[in-house]
Amino acid sequence: MSAKDFPLSPARAYFLAKWPDVLKPWSLPKAAARIHALLLSSPDAMSADDIMDMAQLSSGSTSTQLRFLIEVGLVDRLKILGSRKSRYQANRDPARIFTSLAEVRRRDAFQSLNSMGPAMSSIADQDDLAWLKTVWQLQALSTLMDQWLHLCSTKDPEWTVRLLQKTIEEANHNSDL
Repeated sequence: MSAKDFPLSPARAYFLAKWPDVLKPWSLPKAAARIHALLLSSPDAMSADDIMDMAQLSSGSTSTQLRFLIEVGLVDRLKILGSRKSRYQANRDPARIFTSLAEVRRRDAFQSLNSMGPAMSSIADQDDLAWLKTVWQLQALSTLMDQWLHLCSTKDPEWTVRLLQKTIEEANHNSDL
């Protein structure tokens, strides 16, 4: 039985419809989120053709989004011995999914702000310094958050989860004092 023959339960249909909305704030393209939902909810690895059919995407879009999902670590490409076609499978490790999503968000959220600073500094005059100070401070905080998220996304995902848990526990403890 191929993955496209796997029946859609009401829960799976709901998940496939809602997952792109869940991943939108994480800066995942809608087509990529649809593919991720399909693979995450599939009991077996799927071929690109099955993904294209079930997600109702073009061949080019399917290929582009699969490359993106593999690059960010949400999907693994499985090469089948003796076959030219690959199969694809979603990573099901929650910690790895989280760190992959954090990396996507990090790249999208901080790149624009961090690249804007040098250009503004080169064209600013004395009258701009008062408001630019706020922008530069925001950029410095953005750089710190960018470094933090990069560290979390490059470490072992379990390390990231443990660090977050410890930080939350300490914050809760300190708020009780």
